[in-house]
Amino acid sequence: SSRCVQIETGTPFAKWYEVGEAPLPEESLGADFFTAASQRLRAAGYRHYELSNYAKDGHESRHNLTYWHNEPFYAFGLGSTSYIHGARTKRPKKLREYFEWVEGGQPGISAPAADPDRTAMDAQRESREDLLLDTIMLSLRLSEGLRVRGLDETFGIPDVERKIWRAVEDYVARGLVVVAGGRINLS
Repeated sequence: SSRCVQIETGTPFAKWYEVGEAPLPEESLGADFFTAASQRLRAAGYRHYELSNYAKDGHESRHNLTYWHNEPFYAFGLGSTSYIHGARTKRPKKLREYFEWVEGGQPGISAPAADPDRTAMDAQRESREDLLLDTIMLSLRLSEGLRVRGLDETFGIPDVERKIWRAVEDYVARGLVVVAGGRINLS
């Protein structure tokens, strides 16, 4: 992975960090570092397959690709979120609550919930529109981009493909988006 660090307001790091001071460079220098790292990695045979990740062919992170392809996954531990059967399921963030939740044999650990809309603690079944937006956002992280053909059928949302093509026209004209082979990629 190669990425520029973003300091989030309210975090411990943000409380003591000042822009331009060690350990982080100014934004423009950070961008130069990212560009240099990208060039060196590509020269060494690594492919830039995701916004922040490089790998040699066949060695991409299967773990990360599960997220970027919006595929189902189980997650375990404090505050973790699984994505199963179109629902994101959160686990308790506090240790005592988590132990109580596990000891109680809550749905989603080993057996499905009696209510199919509640697969685990704080399950949120996503709407078709939310699933579509997740797919668009996650696909655009990848060098393979978003395959537009078939989205109408996959998500059951009429005319979504046409709306997507219209939405990217200005970005294509400005060179921020590339369209090739029925796919949309960030430039």
